[in-house]
Amino acid sequence: MRLINRCKDDPEGRQACAVVLKRHHELFGDHGKQHLQTLYTVRIRGRKITVEVVNRPRSYVSTAMTRARHLQCLPGLGR
Repeated sequence: MRLINRCKDDPEGRQACAVVLKRHHELFGDHGKQHLQTLYTVRIRGRKITVEVVNRPRSYVSTAMTRARHLQCLPGLGR
């Protein structure tokens, strides 16, 4: 199972994603339910950061929700 951290710009977001990925892997192991989306809230250096983890067939992908999403990336709107 690959653990993929999608937060590159923000060091606090990167740390939050790493902590959440480790915990998510402890909870679900290598065979979590596919296409499950889970939200976590973590406090890093006094800042609350929401992290989204998506279960993919061979990986867990985490993204820190530190900025507004682009409207193109919302479900149903397509690109």
